[in-house]
Amino acid sequence: MDADSRIEQEIPGDDHSGRVHTPLWSMSRDWGQIRRWQSSRVAVAAVAAAAAAAVVVAANGMMTQTAAIWWSFVVLAAGSLLTGLVAGSYIGAPIGAEATLCDLRWPVLGLTGLVLATSPGQGSLAAHLFAGATPAVLAGVIQPAFALLSVALLRWELRERLELERKAVSASPDGDSGDVCTTCRPLFPTRPGSAGSPSA
Repeated sequence: MDADSRIEQEIPGDDHSGRVHTPLWSMSRDWGQIRRWQSSRVAVAAVAAAAAAAVVVAANGMMTQTAAIWWSFVVLAAGSLLTGLVAGSYIGAPIGAEATLCDLRWPVLGLTGLVLATSPGQGSLAAHLFAGATPAVLAGVIQPAFALLSVALLRWELRERLELERKAVSASPDGDSGDVCTTCRPLFPTRPGSAGSPSA
């Protein structure tokens, strides 16, 4: 009975108020889960976030151009932080939530979008790709759209990784520990007979 009451408390209501607060509740739950990370995961997340920012800046030329829009720095910071957290979720994941090579496509797509969204000047990558667009349309419509899509994609990937971890560590009626991907190669293959492999 006590377990049923806890589950009912976690399920958002069907009313308008419940739907409005669902994203905030999800963000609070994710943040609480990240705060319980081991120091190794936090360190990897910090290094990956810094590396992601350096890669984007080196690719888009923000430091050498004077025409960078103010919001591009905000998008760069948010996208780099999310990328770092996604990378941190790959380390020490529980059984059933191990990272795979397929997981890498989302951070790569997100970082590519960040490069296009934050490329300043007429000689930028975004200007070359959208040569038919006027500077006003490029800076006022196309690049903000890429910025929102990139940040949303990275946020979605982080939420999916954290949700997969929650499912992996939660007991299910079927006895499954999580949704194991059978078609993707693991990002960190384990050796047969290693300490982390299940015993017979």
